[in-house]
Amino acid sequence: MAVLFKFQIVFVLLGMNIQNISLLLNIPLLLIGFFLLNRGSGMLVDGATSIARRLKLPESMISFTVVAFGTSLPKTVTVLIAAYNGYFDLVIGTIIGSCIFNLLGILSITGFFRPIRANKNTATIGILSLVASAFLLFFIANKTLFAAQTSVLLISKAEAVLLLIAFVVFMTYGYFNVKKHHTIWFDETNEEPLFYAVWFSVILIIAGIIGLIAGSVLVVDNLIDISRKFDLSQRFLGQFILSLGGSFVMLYWMMMTKSNQSKFEVSNLVGQNMLNILGMLGIAAFIQPIQYNPAFNLDIFILIGISILIMGMLWMGRKLTLNLWKCRFLFLLLLLYVLYLFVR
Repeated sequence: MAVLFKFQIVFVLLGMNIQNISLLLNIPLLLIGFFLLNRGSGMLVDGATSIARRLKLPESMISFTVVAFGTSLPKTVTVLIAAYNGYFDLVIGTIIGSCIFNLLGILSITGFFRPIRANKNTATIGILSLVASAFLLFFIANKTLFAAQTSVLLISKAEAVLLLIAFVVFMTYGYFNVKKHHTIWFDETNEEPLFYAVWFSVILIIAGIIGLIAGSVLVVDNLIDISRKFDLSQRFLGQFILSLGGSFVMLYWMMMTKSNQSKFEVSNLVGQNMLNILGMLGIAAFIQPIQYNPAFNLDIFILIGISILIMGMLWMGRKLTLNLWKCRFLFLLLLLYVLYLFVR
């Protein structure tokens, strides 16, 4: 009986600290999830790139399609799982936050190591298309607010189709634009591209897909668990934790970009943001209509302002270039944005 009584005391004490104990499990599982997402994406991109090179596709086409889509897969899979489970603030927060982290974080950190160059098409049509996409999201999400007195804002399946059509139009333009200018933007004759055996490429793709699915489930489940325990909003977790974690893959590929491909860096980021707003949100809303929180309106206009600022900076001083001082200013804005996320 005495032994049984001692076990009862131990279980009571453990029950009093069960929240802290479960948090110690949440954090490692969250880190494992991010690792699986990033490694899964990297393996899938490596395998798909190897197959594309075996098919003798130009490196510019590979960058525009395989790398651009592959580096967005961690956020895409996570957002789709969050949308399917009804975590709408997590979905919108991740999409908008990722766009802002791409422009302020990835550009500024990469710019600490080398100047960021762009081409005229990206500095004008590309960024203006991003601004137009942000405005489109704003009006679609707030349409019922303008039309009638209602407290529920919804992105329906019909509007999801509109977003996807806009994304296809943009990607079609981008594809033919890259195809037309790839001999100017890229020097692909310097070295022989490397690739794996077909069977190994297939294994990389399969392992990458498994890693993406497993990682996204771990990340979403543990973020929601943490938000419930500590009363943290899904909006904050999406805009900060998921956006920051999902940007590491793109930062890695930006840092690995060869100097003869650097004119394509800003294009990749603009394409990523278009994929976030039009493609990712379009697919998520098509799976399940997304309930929109009007608190995100301010973040949409922050994204629009940052996009216009970067377009202006590209044409200031040394044209079509973000030098060290410009990137330092963008990094300062990134710190201010993170501070805004914590204090709002």
